[in-house]
Amino acid sequence: MDMSLARVASRRISRDVTFGPCQRVRVLASARFADNDVSRERIRALFHSPLGIYVSQAQREGCELRLEFDTASEDLAFTLRTLKRVLPEARVERIAPRVFAHRVEMRDAG
Repeated sequence: MDMSLARVASRRISRDVTFGPCQRVRVLASARFADNDVSRERIRALFHSPLGIYVSQAQREGCELRLEFDTASEDLAFTLRTLKRVLPEARVERIAPRVFAHRVEMRDAG
């Protein structure tokens, strides 16, 4: 797993943006496997791991797996470490704050 991007992104997030105590973070990751059966087994292992509760979207097309995790900002380090352990083939593509539309509307109105 290419964790260098994840480390840089998580440092940049913690330095540039101050998340509130209940702020959510989206982590987008992908993995490619040589075999369809391996892909199926890896996603099964992912959902049975402690990281399974953070998966908000998973899409498997043949040997390629695309994942979206929804995690609290304070759980970001745990999410990245566990992803590396459970799914070593995964590459983190993006880490971004999750914005709730109803909260933005409330803030703009107030």
